[in-house]
Amino acid sequence: MLRVVVFLAVALWPVAYVYAESVSPWESGQDLEEFYTDYCLAPNLEKHFFPSLDPRQLAGLTRLISEVLWADLSEDLVGREGASTKVVERLRALGRPIAPAFTSMLQQAAKEPMRSKYVYAYNTHVDQRGYAVDAFEKLGKSDAQLGAAMVTVLECRIIRNVKTMDPFVASRVDQVKAIKLPKVSTSSAKASSEGGYSEPDCSCGGGNFCYGPRGGHYCITSGGNRAYVKH
Repeated sequence: MLRVVVFLAVALWPVAYVYAESVSPWESGQDLEEFYTDYCLAPNLEKHFFPSLDPRQLAGLTRLISEVLWADLSEDLVGREGASTKVVERLRALGRPIAPAFTSMLQQAAKEPMRSKYVYAYNTHVDQRGYAVDAFEKLGKSDAQLGAAMVTVLECRIIRNVKTMDPFVASRVDQVKAIKLPKVSTSSAKASSEGGYSEPDCSCGGGNFCYGPRGGHYCITSGGNRAYVKH
């Protein structure tokens, strides 16, 4: 389904859109709240920045941006730094409110068994996330102004997600919560050379992960190296 939606989004060009300056809220000295006020207050950001799209095209572009939003947040949820981490740090430094649902999600992601579920989902959907990010970049590079508008919408949704919890992200979190992790029996698990127990297949692409001797999580990359997920 995602490939169909991404195809629709890539096929949108040429489209009419609102010109957006190439301003990033992550640049040094940039006021996050000012950026949010200037660019992010429209109820429907995609419709605001791309007013001439028909409903199907708008849905395709919205879905694509949503997938990239989730791809970025997934980094934070497994212990790597995504843009949402920067937003949280800036808002806390400014003493500005953060959505309780967002705070709760981050707290849950640091504890078992939710942590294992996020790691499992992260590894399982690595190809899907990569495809969405590549499609986003391809469409954005087709025109400088189009790309600036797309990036602005994405950055607005990242900030809005921290401030109010994006509905798309909330639905994905519910899907992750519903995951039933595969159980590893003592007979199928094998001890590693360092004393930890691992699943027989710990490939990153296969969606599995291993347990290290001190409880850490990692998977095996296509090159045979361990990719650890930070706590």
